[in-house]
Amino acid sequence: MPRDGSMTPRDLVGRLYVLRVECGRRGQYSLASLVDKIGLDGKLTDFLYGLTRDSPRKQSPGPADPCGVRCPDLLKLARGAGG
Repeated sequence: MPRDGSMTPRDLVGRLYVLRVECGRRGQYSLASLVDKIGLDGKLTDFLYGLTRDSPRKQSPGPADPCGVRCPDLLKLARGAGG
């Protein structure tokens, strides 16, 4: 499957063991559970979109309260801080 610039669980091996997710509520997914759900080469963007698909904030009209899922650990990796 084409990556289209998206990170995959394979990119996180040896760098993160748990991926924290924040979007109005908070949660975390172990790397092993991500691999079980989407495989080593599944796109994290698709996984995160699926998590917020049913969000009432995403369904509401207008840009006043958009649902924006965040993964603070991925931001740290992108900045080079490591996991």
